[in-house]
Amino acid sequence: TNHYTIFKQTLPAGPPPSSPFSIPTADLRREFLRWQSLIHPDKYPQGPQKQQAEALSARINEAYRTLLDPLQRAQYLLREMHGIDVTAEDGASKHALDAETLMEVMEVQETIEEVTDSGEDAAAAEEKINELKVENQGRVEECVRVLGEAFDKGDIELARRECVRLRFWYSVGEGLREWEPGNREI
Repeated sequence: TNHYTIFKQTLPAGPPPSSPFSIPTADLRREFLRWQSLIHPDKYPQGPQKQQAEALSARINEAYRTLLDPLQRAQYLLREMHGIDVTAEDGASKHALDAETLMEVMEVQETIEEVTDSGEDAAAAEEKINELKVENQGRVEECVRVLGEAFDKGDIELARRECVRLRFWYSVGEGLREWEPGNREI
């Protein structure tokens, strides 16, 4: 059993390349809620049935969260279907970021430092950070698009590279969301 087989109605063909990387999230949510209504642990008295329901509910929650998020979905597919763990500690050198993306990430970091150090008023600084957020969202969407194409055609090496890039852009996005005036780093 894998995350795709749990959601058979939404994903009948299974994981890519048998089905597209892109997932109909509204359908996935409906099937998730249907599952939860059937096996919610509160429906069972204390004992083995309740424990089984708790375990199954946790498994369904994990599968849902993983499939819902493109980065988690890609990492799951690479790890479970292809034996490639791009999140592993020892994989830092094996799954290094390409030089071009690394330069882009460093430029964004530099821009944030410049905004923070510029002495601009808070509104101007926040406006620049909001521009960076929009740019970063565009990068994330492009990565997800390329990642989807890679999985759909079975190009696992390209999927691995894009997954690494997407992890960095997610991290940059998180830093931008948490940015506060006076904070130089994301």
